[in-house]
Amino acid sequence: MRHITRLTLSLAVAVLIAVPALFAAPATATEFTDMDVCLGRQVLARMLCKPVEEINYVSKLREDMYLFSVFYANRETHFFVGVGNDIIRVQGKEFKTVTRTISYKFDSASRCGVVEYVAPGCPASGRIVCCAQKSAEETLEDTFWDRPIPELLEEDLRKALQGANATEPEDGGQQGQ
Repeated sequence: MRHITRLTLSLAVAVLIAVPALFAAPATATEFTDMDVCLGRQVLARMLCKPVEEINYVSKLREDMYLFSVFYANRETHFFVGVGNDIIRVQGKEFKTVTRTISYKFDSASRCGVVEYVAPGCPASGRIVCCAQKSAEETLEDTFWDRPIPELLEEDLRKALQGANATEPEDGGQQGQ
């Protein structure tokens, strides 16, 4: 009986330690579907040496797995793209030999994925950068700080002067007579 009680206590302590750690974990790239779809389209376009506009997002198959379609090898072809754990895995549905595993970096501060990938024989080169959409609050904060400093100072001065001049008129309430 004591053995079961100690085991139960040990298990309870382990759960109490593990659960807060799960909620305190930093954001991972897989939380941002819009960024994952963007990365999938860009990487697939680079891999097939096609314009991004020709890559069509079809659907989200499951968490971190997306389906794209493109005109390839004289017909409409589908590709699976998995994004997660700092890799992007691309595999053709009809053409299993068209398979690539490409690493990428996720910057949690800017919530952007960056891919360094050059397809042989394709003139497109350079970084592929896709960022997750920002919330309305984050966008408002960015627009505030993107303004020039003199404009920010002018706005503060205007607000301060309006606050100082917002006193009641001293004519004893006999306005307009």
